[in-house]
Amino acid sequence: MLLCMEQHARVKVTVAAKRLGVNPWTLRRWIYAGKVPHIKTDTGRVFVTTAWLDTQVGDAPAPSSQRCALYARESSRDNKAGLASQLDGLRAYATAKGYQIVHVVSEVASGMNDERPKLHALLKLSDFDVLLVEHKERLSRFGFRWFEALCPFRLEVINIAETLSNDLMEDLVAIVTSFAARLYGQRRGRQKTLAAIKALQEPTP
Repeated sequence: MLLCMEQHARVKVTVAAKRLGVNPWTLRRWIYAGKVPHIKTDTGRVFVTTAWLDTQVGDAPAPSSQRCALYARESSRDNKAGLASQLDGLRAYATAKGYQIVHVVSEVASGMNDERPKLHALLKLSDFDVLLVEHKERLSRFGFRWFEALCPFRLEVINIAETLSNDLMEDLVAIVTSFAARLYGQRRGRQKTLAAIKALQEPTP
């Protein structure tokens, strides 16, 4: 969003991020996603509008009374850093929006797996108004619109970018393993899955 405003009605991204209590790179992602009113100069420099910033902090009105729950998911236990990064981003976004965080839930499971006890327990609660997720796929690889239609709370996705390929690969492994296990047994199923994935990754002669 490009706004033509007076010179004094803008602040640097780093200054705005400090007032909001978020990382400057997080704020930049929100700007590039069109979630934050900003000014872009002829030289390409980006500034946050003070009008918007004042509604978020400082002399702004009272914070939103909306309660939110944060849900983060990773497909692999080896990506603990990714899980922590998700939660950091969700907390920063909720803070900037003025939401009251009432639940923080993280889980390691495939996006294709519908047996996620932590997510099940969260969905049974009725003490929050918004569920925040990083990507749609963090909640469900398929059927996100069913969640939107059936959940009594609002779903809010903070990043519409494509899902990382390694996360998709983990889900592919989970799917093939499930079918291979039924055909060959659980122990041999994993071995055949890894062999199949390796074959898919090898270049065609």
